[in-house]
Amino acid sequence: MSEKGPRFLTNATVIKVLAKVFAFQAIEINLLRSQAGISDTNWKALKTEAFKKTYAKQRAFYEDRLTGAFALEHISQSERETRLLELWLKQSEESSKDEP
Repeated sequence: MSEKGPRFLTNATVIKVLAKVFAFQAIEINLLRSQAGISDTNWKALKTEAFKKTYAKQRAFYEDRLTGAFALEHISQSERETRLLELWLKQSEESSKDEP
């Protein structure tokens, strides 16, 4: 048998695989919604409310965390937003590692 070299995935392949995964997830969500009897307008309202709660919670967490740091130095609003985004991304990566 000949030994195969390491197989590398191209960006296009990864994108195609993710697109299939998301498509299947969307189908599953729609099936669950139809079985539960949730209309499109109710579903949109539920998604919007969940997004607002999550966004408010995350924003409050990071603003509280950085208030002390911002008070010690003079930072522009764009720099504050950049730091908030960096912290959010770091926390997202850490929380995804914790999940099984």
